[in-house]
Amino acid sequence: MRFDFDVYGTALEPHPDQRNTLRYLGDVAQLAERHGFEGLLSFYNHRNLDPWMVAATLLHTTTTLVPLVAVQPYAVGPLTTAKMVHTLSSLHGRRVDVNLITGAAKEELVQIGDTIDHDQRYARAMEHMQVVSSLLGSNEPFNHDGAHYRFRGLRADAALDPQLHPRVFVAGASEAGRKAAFAVGDVAVTHPEPVQLFAEGFLASHAAAVRAAARQPPRVGIRVGLVARPTSEEAWEFARTQYVADRYTRLKMSMRKKSDSVWSRQMAALATEGDVYDEVYWTGAYRSDQGFAPLLVGDYEQVAQYLAEYLTLGVSTVLLAAVYSEEDFRHVDRVLTLLR
Repeated sequence: MRFDFDVYGTALEPHPDQRNTLRYLGDVAQLAERHGFEGLLSFYNHRNLDPWMVAATLLHTTTTLVPLVAVQPYAVGPLTTAKMVHTLSSLHGRRVDVNLITGAAKEELVQIGDTIDHDQRYARAMEHMQVVSSLLGSNEPFNHDGAHYRFRGLRADAALDPQLHPRVFVAGASEAGRKAAFAVGDVAVTHPEPVQLFAEGFLASHAAAVRAAARQPPRVGIRVGLVARPTSEEAWEFARTQYVADRYTRLKMSMRKKSDSVWSRQMAALATEGDVYDEVYWTGAYRSDQGFAPLLVGDYEQVAQYLAEYLTLGVSTVLLAAVYSEEDFRHVDRVLTLLR
C-alpha cells in the first residue's frame, strides 16, 4: 500500500484536565512533528483552552507543525479571525489553518443565546470565511454588506503572502455543510460511517456536488481514532478498557439521535444499532461519551487496511483523535508506515 495523504492530530483533549499544561502541549506538538504529522487541531468549546493561545504555543514549540484552529463565528468576528491568522503567520513565517465550525452542542448555543437555526449557522460561517479571505488577500479598503456582517472602508492591513494563506477545513455532513465547504473550503471534513455506508452517503453526495462545482472543489477529510496493537486481541482489550459506556452515557447517546447535527444523528444511530462494524470500525468512544469520532480497532495490518479503504475512495486528509503519548504515536506510526 502506498498513499499520499495529510495527517493532523489533536493538540489537547476536548475537555481540560490537569495534563493540559504548557509542557504537556509542547511535548505533544514535538512528538507530532517528529512523527511527520502535518499539524494539530486546536478545539473550540466553552470549557477548553482558547484555541488561538494553543495555536501560538504550537508554533513556538515546533519548527514545521501547522496549527489547525477551530473558528466558531459566534465567538469571534471575521476581522479578529483575519488579524489572528495574519499575526501568527507573520510572526512565525508559517501557515495557520482554519477549521470552520458551527456548533453541534446545543447547550452551548443556548448559553450564549445563539438562536439562529442549523442552516443559518452555516450561512454565517460561510460569510465569515469569505470576509476573512478578502482581508487576507488585500490591504485595500474593504466594503461588505452581508446578512451577518457589515464593513465600510475597513483597513485591516492583514494581507498575507499567498503561500501563507490558511487551508480552510469545513466540518459537517449536511447539505448546508457541503454548500459551505464548496463555497469557502479546501477540505470537507466529517466523522465517517463504515466504509460502504460512507461511500454510498457522504462520498456520493460529494461527488455529485463536484460535478456542479463553480470553483476548485474541496478535498475530503475524515476524523477517526486508531487503536492498533501488534495483535487484534491486545487492541480490543485496550479499547474496551479505555472506553466504557454506562447508563448515563447511553442515555446521552440516545438523545443525540434528535440533534440538528447530521453527523451527530448518524453516529448516534450507528452506536445504537451496533457496536462493531466490519470487525474494525467501533463506536465505543461515542457510546462512552469520550469523543465523537469512530475508532478503528485491530492489529496494525487490519487498521491500516481499513483506513486504506477510505483513502482508496478519495479521502486525502485524516484527522486523528486521541494521540497524545509517545506510546500512542508509536502505535499510530506503525499503521501510517504501512500506508506510506
